[in-house]
Amino acid sequence: MSKDRMLASRRLDIALALLDQNDIEAAIEVAQAALSADPDWQETHFVLGDMFERADQRENAIEAFRQCLALDPVDRMGAEIRLTLLGAVALRDRLPPDYVRALFDDYAPRFETSLRDGLVYRGPELLFEAVRSWLPELLRPLRVLDLGCGTGLVADVFAGHVDVIDGVDLSPRMINRARAKGMYRNLVAADITDLPDSLDDDYGLVLAGDVLNYLGDLGPALRAAHARLVPGGLMVFTLEHGDIFPFDLGPGQRFRHHEGAIYDWLKDCQFELLSDATGILRQEKGRPVSGRIMVVRAGDGIANLLGGHDCVSEPDHSIDQTVH
Repeated sequence: MSKDRMLASRRLDIALALLDQNDIEAAIEVAQAALSADPDWQETHFVLGDMFERADQRENAIEAFRQCLALDPVDRMGAEIRLTLLGAVALRDRLPPDYVRALFDDYAPRFETSLRDGLVYRGPELLFEAVRSWLPELLRPLRVLDLGCGTGLVADVFAGHVDVIDGVDLSPRMINRARAKGMYRNLVAADITDLPDSLDDDYGLVLAGDVLNYLGDLGPALRAAHARLVPGGLMVFTLEHGDIFPFDLGPGQRFRHHEGAIYDWLKDCQFELLSDATGILRQEKGRPVSGRIMVVRAGDGIANLLGGHDCVSEPDHSIDQTVH
């Protein structure tokens, strides 16, 4: 670390401490001093952008985030996302993979405590409740692919009800946490829109809890999942509902998907809707976040896997069930 970077780091620490004390003007002044010590440190530009945004200095925030992005084009800090939310750049069809990887690599050590205790996250339980009635009639051995497996919260719920679980996640550090639980057969660090050949192509069930909301266009992920399912295999996933077609980016930096667009993607990717429910996925700033829990089947051949269940082949584009 250079002498200038060390000085900038000390000043930035002071700026963040002032921010914690709600002294935004002083925090900005000290952060600018940190920038003068090391103008090429992208982290200072990002922190300044955040401070300017909190102070309702929109143009200054935009410039700071642009400087951060120029210094780090792969965008590990998510400057482009902040620019998108400020209306300064066009909305992309997914969050930058390098940003998501860096975010969850950093988040991994406190991920479960934060989600379970802080955000009261219930996604895995909602996935299980949504698909539970079909599980006994799926062909055995039942092989499951957990997309965006994180630290293995979904496996905590499903492990005793299926035969094999494989997991894939963009973050290697999240994968390491999941591996320590010993519930997965295989764990791979990869993008869920481009699944590696090392994974099977005969899964009976694909799970995607709180992962598709990092994608705007769901087509690539749904097609990749369909390619790994046996005919008639099931996929169950959560989404956040949006009112803008086909999707928009919410203030929590997650995509929200329009109902009509979801059904279009399912049809294009050869999935048939079995159920569409709503439930509270987590808390965010003390408020409940409602989401969709959807169960779909891949292609034909459902009779070989399931029996005695009515299927919804032509959804009425309404959410008519709530999972508590």
